[in-house]
Amino acid sequence: MEGVSLEKIGGNGINIYGNISSIDDYAKIRDFIKDVIDSGNNIITIKILDSKTVTSSLLGYFMKLVNHDKIKITLEVVSQELYNSLSAMHLVDIFNIKKI
Repeated sequence: MEGVSLEKIGGNGINIYGNISSIDDYAKIRDFIKDVIDSGNNIITIKILDSKTVTSSLLGYFMKLVNHDKIKITLEVVSQELYNSLSAMHLVDIFNIKKI
């Protein structure tokens, strides 16, 4: 399996394709987001288009961005299963999660 692929949309949007399941996926996403932030964005929109899961390390990274780095994240998810999981963890308000 190839892992995830990423696409930058506009100045601060990121589309994530594929299933997020490994530490390599996390590292790839983290580095991509870091590049978007380093280019001057403190508000980012991340669309998870295919995955039904996210790794705990990725959630931890998102928490660091929001709480420590003061980055405003909007997380848009296609999977109802993923939305339900994130909602059960009380992350909807923290990451401004929207079901698309």
